[in-house]
Amino acid sequence: MRVWEKLLVYAALGVILVWTLMPVYWTVNVSLKTGLEVYEVFSPSFSLENYAKLFAGGFHRYLVNTVYLAFLTTGLSLLLAVPAAYSLSKLPISEQLRRAFLAWTLFSRTIPPIVLIIPLYVMFSRLKLLDNLNTVAVAYQVYTLPFSIWMLLGFFRSTPREVEEAALVDGAGPLTVLTRVLLPLVAPGITATAIFSLLISWNEFLYAVILLHSLRNYTVPLVIASYISEWGVKWGEMAAAGLVSSLPMLAFTGYVQRYMVLGFMRR
Repeated sequence: MRVWEKLLVYAALGVILVWTLMPVYWTVNVSLKTGLEVYEVFSPSFSLENYAKLFAGGFHRYLVNTVYLAFLTTGLSLLLAVPAAYSLSKLPISEQLRRAFLAWTLFSRTIPPIVLIIPLYVMFSRLKLLDNLNTVAVAYQVYTLPFSIWMLLGFFRSTPREVEEAALVDGAGPLTVLTRVLLPLVAPGITATAIFSLLISWNEFLYAVILLHSLRNYTVPLVIASYISEWGVKWGEMAAAGLVSSLPMLAFTGYVQRYMVLGFMRR
């Protein structure tokens, strides 16, 4: 590669890097400004006032609610998706039934969420289960469960049939094959599915704003949206809240990513 070609490549990479990091810089910059300073792109002064206001207003409680809701949603999704994907890929089920179930899960994923929230709201209202984080976790399965089933289905199908047959010859039942043989093999897939499910539930806004009424049960997306009102936009606090709320997901993703990579390497 010639020198000018390398320069063009590096220049293109530099433009992409700046384009990618500019929103991050803007968010950090605005979170450290107060008043009209938030509109200054480059300013030497900074303040932690927005972060102080954030935690003085109890933002940590909303962060705990979001963490609890995201992990509960992901746990329920994996608890249902793992046996479903295993059954659809390994057990002797009628081909018509298998295709019908997969088509149903795919169709349910394509339905606009606003359509499904109406019957869910009526059902939870009659059962007096509104304004409850556990109820919202059940409702979030509309998003995460079909996605988790389809994602895990590919991982289960990629496992070698010989390993499963050897376990069956040794006298293992379907449950033993699933828990002791297949789950270790598809662990990277379960980790990847968990990450995506967490991201979906972490950022979900529509169902949370409809099903949660009291401020004590609010999640982070609802709190961030409350900074936009008819009196203006609290840009500094919104930017600070966005940065703080992204740290738990970044930490979790960074922690489990190495285990996911190691799992793929063992395969």
